[in-house]
Amino acid sequence: MPSTIDIQHFTTDLEPGLHEFIVTRRHHSGELIEIPVAVIRGSKPGATFAVMSGMHAGEYSGILAAQRLIQHVQPQSLSGTLIVIPVISTRAFMERNMQLSPVDQKELHFQRPGNPDGTFSECLIDTLFRIVSPASYLIDSHAGEMAQALMPWVPIPMIGPKVLQESSYNLALGFDVPYIEPRHDVDSIPALCVALTESDVANIWVECGMQGVPSERDIRTHFDGYIAALKTVGMLEGPPARPAQSVLRGSGKQINSTKSGIWQPAIREGDVVEEGQLLGRLTDYFGNVIQEFHAEAKSLILYYWSSPAINAKRTPHGYNWHNGLVRLIELED
Repeated sequence: MPSTIDIQHFTTDLEPGLHEFIVTRRHHSGELIEIPVAVIRGSKPGATFAVMSGMHAGEYSGILAAQRLIQHVQPQSLSGTLIVIPVISTRAFMERNMQLSPVDQKELHFQRPGNPDGTFSECLIDTLFRIVSPASYLIDSHAGEMAQALMPWVPIPMIGPKVLQESSYNLALGFDVPYIEPRHDVDSIPALCVALTESDVANIWVECGMQGVPSERDIRTHFDGYIAALKTVGMLEGPPARPAQSVLRGSGKQINSTKSGIWQPAIREGDVVEEGQLLGRLTDYFGNVIQEFHAEAKSLILYYWSSPAINAKRTPHGYNWHNGLVRLIELED
């Protein structure tokens, strides 16, 4: 049975073996933070590596892959320490919540650690950061939630010292996805990833899975990528997998609606669209077209909102997820 401990008492300085914890912290509002954490301490010395999932509680493929990793990696075959967080917020997970925190409606990925006395989400991210901060490497698993159809790809923060960029890049090479995407513009990188890089943690986030359905193929993509990354940094023996990948280079863009209505997409995830091509239509309840959306340049569709319900009025804290239509990357020639 896992031990329940306050964040003040959490440590990775443990005997070799598998150790399971529920790490807790009480927010000043009275809300309780709970984060399940597995620490696998290897029988041989080595680096510390963190894998986490459930940043957005409806992204299930990464959650199940992280759970599989805990059950698969044996301490006697591991060099160093592996920290695995299968679900970042038990509250959000058990409420079947999508994307935003059920407590304060904030987007966790864009909160910076360091302000535990702030909002609930800021306290949660600070707690998470304290758990993973001993790591030299980190993989954050994501997917498309129940309202998103998503093409698998791996974004890579390419900021900070060159050696750290190279380490982050190498973590991505073992994932069996069509594309990896090096990101050099700090404004396009989630705040948590920036904070990790500033703390010398090589990190990537993985997007694989769609519409809240944890298929075996998507779970396996996450899991096999974890194993390849652990082999890449020498924590597991054997040559790491190196599936064929292409590198995405271009400017990311999100198409949002300024009006509420019923979204009828004309594209699919992974499509390459040409300038002027129809992306989809927004209609009223009777099917009358309110607005059409067209590609402004040749682009790759990373994901689109597969839910027809588009609510332009719901923008908690200015976050526009509920009126999002299409996320794409404008391809360079």
